[in-house]
Amino acid sequence: MNTRGSTLDRAVALHRAHVVVDACCPILRDLRHAHLWLEGGVSVGFATMALTDDDLTSTVRRIAGWHRQAREHARLVRPATTVEDCRIAHREGKLAVVLAFQNSSPFGDDLDTVEMFHRLGVRAAILAYNQAELAGDGCMEPRDAGLSAFGRRLVAEMNRVGMLVDLSHCGLRTSLEAIDASSAPVAFTHTGAKGIFDHPRNVSDEQLRALAARDGFVGINALPVFLRAGTAEPSLDDVVDHLEYVAAIVGIQRVGLGLDFSQPPEEQGISPERYAMLMRQGVWTPATLPPPPWRYPIASPALVPRLTERLLERGMLEHEVVGVLGEHALQFLERVWV
Repeated sequence: MNTRGSTLDRAVALHRAHVVVDACCPILRDLRHAHLWLEGGVSVGFATMALTDDDLTSTVRRIAGWHRQAREHARLVRPATTVEDCRIAHREGKLAVVLAFQNSSPFGDDLDTVEMFHRLGVRAAILAYNQAELAGDGCMEPRDAGLSAFGRRLVAEMNRVGMLVDLSHCGLRTSLEAIDASSAPVAFTHTGAKGIFDHPRNVSDEQLRALAARDGFVGINALPVFLRAGTAEPSLDDVVDHLEYVAAIVGIQRVGLGLDFSQPPEEQGISPERYAMLMRQGVWTPATLPPPPWRYPIASPALVPRLTERLLERGMLEHEVVGVLGEHALQFLERVWV
């Protein structure tokens, strides 16, 4: 009996039957890659519309261009602003794409832009990407100054319009203070656990406990450089180790996936040009983001069922796997996108 084959068949069947959510998909800025998620049985992806130095003008232009792409790829893609959009896309065999920011710089210092971007389809935004921003400090900012007065007003406005407050990439104090300030549950959409690998980009037990107390959500990252110290080739077991560690603290019902495929699979993690730009900006250092090539434990979005297979092989119950794949994320988003 081919046990591995039968387990993979079970995994593929679960992807067909249930909504699968990847809460961090930077390369879905370019919808020519959408087929990879569909081949992997993924129903929902969060596309990054703003990152590092984007401002209002550049972000509006990117969103306008993305909506043109969505029309051109309407056979494969459904823009999603509600949980029902996500479920409809799954029934239609399409990929629901949620627009998201990985920083808050597109808002500038003008809170009116929050509703504007919400009307353009943006449903999630990170308060600070690694460095200090107007809203608060990122996880690489040494001073760790916390949520600013503007940041508190920004969180309140995001709560009002129904935009997810994402704390991935945020510093310790900023994340803890945002959890406390937000009237809606918040998320780390793509992260790992410091308890497994003490990297500044991963989150601490303290952050996880605070998030769980407010019934938030954690998406587990598969970006190689954040999974395990001392290796450029982490395994699927490393991803599952982070997932199980986080679930033990926050509860399995608050855990899902935010895999963070940052470049097309053939580029092995990130292009040299993009890497050089990030180093020049000071957003990362070679110590916090080692140079490529990287080896993802899941080589492509098309191979996400391999992770599902590993969850089953590690003994996770089928209903828990269904939750981790997407139902936990959808139940969480129902409480945020109001």
